[in-house]
Amino acid sequence: MELIATVALKPGMIVAEDTTDYKGNLLVEEDTVLDKLIIQKLLISSVKCVNIKKSNINKLDYYEKIGNGKAFKRFETLYKTSFNSYKAIIDSFIYKKIIPDNEYILKIVDNIFLPFEKNVTSLMDMLKIQMDTYYDPLYTNSLNVALLCKYTGKCFLLNHEEINLLTLCAFYYDIGKFKLQRELVQKETGLTKEERSLLMTIPVHSYNIIQNLPMDINIKLAALMYKERFDGKGYPQRLPAARINKFAGIISILDQYEKITSYKPGKEPLSPFAVIEMLEEKSGSHFNPAYSLPFMERIAEEYVGKECQLNNGLEYTIVMINKDTITRPMLKRENTYTDLSKDSTLKIIKLL
Repeated sequence: MELIATVALKPGMIVAEDTTDYKGNLLVEEDTVLDKLIIQKLLISSVKCVNIKKSNINKLDYYEKIGNGKAFKRFETLYKTSFNSYKAIIDSFIYKKIIPDNEYILKIVDNIFLPFEKNVTSLMDMLKIQMDTYYDPLYTNSLNVALLCKYTGKCFLLNHEEINLLTLCAFYYDIGKFKLQRELVQKETGLTKEERSLLMTIPVHSYNIIQNLPMDINIKLAALMYKERFDGKGYPQRLPAARINKFAGIISILDQYEKITSYKPGKEPLSPFAVIEMLEEKSGSHFNPAYSLPFMERIAEEYVGKECQLNNGLEYTIVMINKDTITRPMLKRENTYTDLSKDSTLKIIKLL
């Protein structure tokens, strides 16, 4: 541990102990990885020095830093406890026909979400490195989507009640997958035509399971319609955009995001801007731009103030998101600004 002057702090350093102001108010928790926003917070406080760990943090990449942090350790503990409860509700519903208590479902999701609602470490980043190998992926998908509903619901201009409704849509929307063989649901490549046809029955199975339950009609329609497309080429009904339920349209995007970003053994998490590019390619065809655009902006805004590396090998700070070209933000290196929207040769390859 080494005492470092606040003015000498640098992004990537790890705080060695809880740091408080002169009144005893907690400013930064132990094991927090510093970024420019946190350093700025410390600079405007009364704190003159901060105890920093001596380990060479620069050897760790962005997601390794998060994984070594105190916030993620707490997240893992809460996720494990909540996952077991979440899985038990699904199993009781599917195999014992016990109707779920929707208030209890929301309580389980909030148990994970609320402690990190305003945390400096993004819940979206922690979900990316949450190892599904410890959990059954048939269940983690809907739990992760439920957490995304809570975390990003406001960007869709939803009120508190609507965000809770969207969260319940996440619990039920693909419940029909339990009607199919596990091996088929988890198969990622080499699908036959017959297997694809079977997977395409999941929305109908989900709807049939819940259609007679006393719940909001939007939950039922989200389950039936989340695979419909904005261009009318989706399934099971090939509905035009105007007939696709709003909650179904949002769940469609969050489901795709979760599948792209969920933990995959042996693979590094994708750069958030690479993820946005993948979503951007389907905006206007698969996804309704009224929902996909604010969601992509919400993702990008998480990384303002973060350090990144470009394909030219140089390191920059992300300072502003360009609304018209979300994947190509404004960057700063020392006293020079670089607008990626005006230089197509440059690209963010990773966060630091």
